[in-house]
Amino acid sequence: MLLVFAGVRGHRGRRPSGVARDARPRRAGYLATLRGLPGRYLRFPVLRLAAGRGALWFFAFCAVWAGIAVALSQPPFSYSPERIGLYGAAGLLGIVARRIAGVWIDRIGARRVILIGLALAAAAALTLGLCLPNTPLALVCLGLFDAGLVAAQVANQSTVLALDPAAGAAAVDWFGWTATAVVCAAAIVAAAGITAGSRVGSR
Repeated sequence: MLLVFAGVRGHRGRRPSGVARDARPRRAGYLATLRGLPGRYLRFPVLRLAAGRGALWFFAFCAVWAGIAVALSQPPFSYSPERIGLYGAAGLLGIVARRIAGVWIDRIGARRVILIGLALAAAAALTLGLCLPNTPLALVCLGLFDAGLVAAQVANQSTVLALDPAAGAAAVDWFGWTATAVVCAAAIVAAAGITAGSRVGSR
């Protein structure tokens, strides 16, 4: 998604010299934007930085949430899937963190918000590694871990969207909201169909 935003920015920014900008916004073609992504990635250091660090904490996010499910399913915990699923409620703190991060980006800048969010997430992950048997403390750490990464992600996205503030709405502009929702629903149905039709790992 970060690459698409940057591609939109670069495509929309080109026009022949001496030609006045049209008062009406021009829509970049979807395929043209996709073709331009490799060039945008190489051209904008901000995009490369945002994509690289975002990939690292996305790995951390997936590893923690998947790892804790495995840990809680084994002795000495041996929790049921239903009980393990309740730990996901700690992630609701990320909703609050998103709003707070947006406010503080305007006050202290995206870089500082990212660093603060990552420091919080790292401290929470390290503490979680030692306090998993303490359920209340583990839930607090999970919430802080999720909140820190959400805050960092919001700030990270803002650095890319700053290349073109209008790029964030471009994906919806290409298709319209109804079509966008239909495409998303189709992707979900396709995933469900693959799962239903596969015999691998089924029971």
